[in-house]
This record gives sequence, C-alpha cells and structure tokens, in this order.
Amino acid sequence: MNKITISIFAVTTLLSILLYLPYLDTLRLWHEEPRRALISEAMLESGDFIVPRYREEVYVAKPPLFNWLVIAVSQVFGEINELSLRFTSLLCLILLIGLMLSLHQQWLGTTGLVFLSLALALSPEFMSKATLGEIDMCFTLLVSASLWLWFSLDQRQMRGFNLWLAPGLLIALAFLTKREPAFLFYYVGIGTYLLYRKRLIELFLPAHLICASITLAIVGVWVWFMVQSVGLEALLGSTANEVVNRGMVGSWATTLKHIISYPFEVTLAVFPFSLMLLFFFHRESRAIAFERYGDVLVFAGITVIANFLVYWFIAQSAVRYFLPMLPSVLVVCAVLFEVAEQTAPRWLRVLGSIVASFTLLAAIALNVFLFQANFGFGPTPPDLLPHNLAVALSLASVLLGLWLLWFNINGKTKHLLLAFCGLMLVYRIIYIDAVLPRKVAQFEQERDIAGFVAKIYHLVPARQLPINATGTVPHEIWWAMEYGDITTKPSVYQLTDTPPTDGHRILANMNFRGRDISLVLLHEH
Repeated sequence: MNKITISIFAVTTLLSILLYLPYLDTLRLWHEEPRRALISEAMLESGDFIVPRYREEVYVAKPPLFNWLVIAVSQVFGEINELSLRFTSLLCLILLIGLMLSLHQQWLGTTGLVFLSLALALSPEFMSKATLGEIDMCFTLLVSASLWLWFSLDQRQMRGFNLWLAPGLLIALAFLTKREPAFLFYYVGIGTYLLYRKRLIELFLPAHLICASITLAIVGVWVWFMVQSVGLEALLGSTANEVVNRGMVGSWATTLKHIISYPFEVTLAVFPFSLMLLFFFHRESRAIAFERYGDVLVFAGITVIANFLVYWFIAQSAVRYFLPMLPSVLVVCAVLFEVAEQTAPRWLRVLGSIVASFTLLAAIALNVFLFQANFGFGPTPPDLLPHNLAVALSLASVLLGLWLLWFNINGKTKHLLLAFCGLMLVYRIIYIDAVLPRKVAQFEQERDIAGFVAKIYHLVPARQLPINATGTVPHEIWWAMEYGDITTKPSVYQLTDTPPTDGHRILANMNFRGRDISLVLLHEH
C-alpha cells in the first residue's frame, strides 16, 4: 500500500473496531455459532486439527480452516468464547478491506478507495456477518482474494504459473473453509471472463492444469483424511446434500418468489452504497466509467452476473451464500462514485438529500421508541447502554441527520458518501440502543440456557458426568455445558427432546424454540 491507502485503511479499521467490538460478546452463542466453537474446542482437546468432530462424531459438512483461525485468535484472548469467536469474523472483515484497497489502488483514485473501504465496513450484510462467529467472512475474504489477485496479475500481463499459482493456492484455502462453492465462484467467474475475452483455451493449457493439480492436491490431503475417518460414501453423500439437494428443494411458487425477490435482497445487502448503480443510467457517467475503468468494470460485472445467475434460480439461496460477490459489486459502485464526482448529474444532490432525509426520519423514530412510555406507546424498552449514554446517542443521531440534510442540499458529490455513512451510523446506533437490548431480553426469556444448565449441575452428581445427550439437542445447550460434561455415550442421565418412556423420570425441563428439552433419569440407582 502507498501512504494514502495506508491512511484510508487505518481510519476504516479504527472505525470498524469502534463500531463492532463493543458488545460483541453480549449475546450468547446462537444458531450455528455453538457448532463452530465446539468443533474448535474438540480440536484443541484431541490434538487432531485436520478432521473436524462435533458431538464426538466426524463433521463432514465443513472443512477446518475457520476453526484454525478461531483457535489462533483464542490464543490471544485466552479461551474460545463469544468474543474470540466473533472477533475472528471481524478480523476477516478488516483483512478484506486491506486486501481490496491494496489491489485496487492501481486503478481507483483516492475518492474511489475511500468509498470502497467505507462501503465494505458499513454495508448491512458485512456489518451483520462481521459480528457473528460464522464462516461467511472468512470465505468471502479468500474468494475475493483469489479472484482479484488473478485479475491483478492478468492486468500485469502475467501468464503461465505466475498467473495461476497464487490464486489457486487461495482458492484451495477457500475450499478448506466452505468446500465446493469455492470452486464454483472461482471458475464460473474467471471462466466466463476468459470466454468473453476469447481466451478460454488458457484453462486447458499445461500451466493452469498443473496449478489446478496443486490446488486439488492440497484439497486432496484433507479429503483423504476424511475418507479414512468416515468413508467415501459418507463424504460423497454430504457433497450431494450440499450441492445437489439444496438446489432441488422448493416448489415452482417458492422458486418464482425467489427469482423476483433475490435481486432486491442482494441490493439491500449493500444498501445504500448500491444506489450508485443508478449511475449506469446516466449516459455521461457510464461512458466515462467504461473509458477509464473498462477492464475493472468488465471483470467485476462478468464475475458478479455469472455467479448471480447460479444462485438466482436456486430457491433456497440466502443472500449470505452470495456474500463473496458483494465486494465486487462494491468495486463497481466505487468506480461509479469516482466518476459521478466529475460528471455531477443534476439529480445527484436530490439523491443525497433523500438519503439524509431517511436518516433523519430513522433517528426521530429511534427517539420515539426510546421514550415511548412518555408518548403512551407502552413500556420503555430495556437499556443495554447506560441510560444517559443511550439518550445522548439517540439525540446525536437526530443532529447528525439534520446536518447531513443541510450538507447534501448545499453540497457536492462527496457529500453523498457522507449521507450513506451517516445512515449506516444511525442504523448501528439503532441496533445498540433498541434492537440489541430486545435481543438480550428475548434470549433471557426464551433461551434461559444458563439457568437450565445450572439446574442440571445441581441435580447430576459430579461422578455421573458426562451425561448423555441425543443428537437433536440444540447446539447452544451443548456449548453451554462445560466442555467434556456432555456426551453421546450411554449414561444414567440423558438430555433429550423426545418424550421419555414409562419408568423414566423427568428431573428438569425447558422450552427452547418451541421444543421441550428434558433432563431424564433413565433408571434409578
């Protein structure tokens, strides 16, 4: 990076840490997070870092690379917990920002780099995934690195091994994070680009074939260990489930609904920065963009559209499955923003004023929500922040909205970016002031795992640990029990969501997501 790029990266990194690190560990691990943590714990316990294990069984669905990162980060924090698990994803976001800045500084100017870095840091989908202990940010980092490193080398006229080896190594790491989708993004994107450039033959030349063999050899080491552990049939069955079955689930109605809604969902995932795509309809901006940044726009556009078509017709494809392509979408938006600063169409100021107005309305709604008892709308929601600080932030969001509105009415193109960032800052304040406290309260009411686990330890003698749990018991309960105190092996005590048979005594129970989870004494001493 040059000095300007380093400065942009440093400021964006600081902003990301300030926005996302506080309260990162407020919520207990939930959804898939406990599974990631338990697999990492099992690796540390067994010393086997190649074959993932979950609930004492080999876990074939996802390879171990993300767990390696979790373990590495946990060495700094001292243990695997909510903070270390989620900080791993935040670290991947920061690395993604640094990667995209370092690769695109050769094409974009300062304005475009600032837009790109802030858009990556503040887009809703990245904001969400960077604060969850999931594999999505790690996978996005590696896929984006492989695609854009390949393009950067290609632009420098690199050929043969120099072009294919490094991206191939990165895509091997991406496979070790999420398996087959890594190859899908890589070859659908680059293959379509080479087809457009009439260079498809390069995929069949010895240099690429040898580099692809090296990629497959790296992947093959992990596959070989997995085959030795679970057998080829189980591994192929998992592949069929991940690749084939998911794509065939859903009726014509759900598929049609997905086709209609998915483009809007993807657009909202990087809103409001995706509003820059409107500048494709401005003739002068479009012409200058292709004249100055044609190769970048063509590569980004082709890789995004080609991969989008794959997920567009799969009814079960959530937006997070398309996350690895969103950095490329934001590259297009950054190019258009840089051009818009020069062309300055008349409706530019109108767009900024609309975004600023929406920001102001959201800030006012937050204040009404926080003081709803004073307006007769019901009880005031619980506080997560100290009350005075929550009030100060909510009032500051109103002042920010007013300032942005005045600035964009009287400002220039760069003020549009301020409006975008201001909206996302208010969105984050809303999350901390209003959404997160409600989630905490909901977790305490509906998922009182801590109380349930404490009761289990009170009822089960220490000599009877570990207790048995059926495979249907949720991940969160497995994680909440002290590691090693829960097993799938037979025991006198069992955790289950299946109604016990006659003669089995229920010692404790809880309702979790509509299911009754019971601690059962299988037979008396």
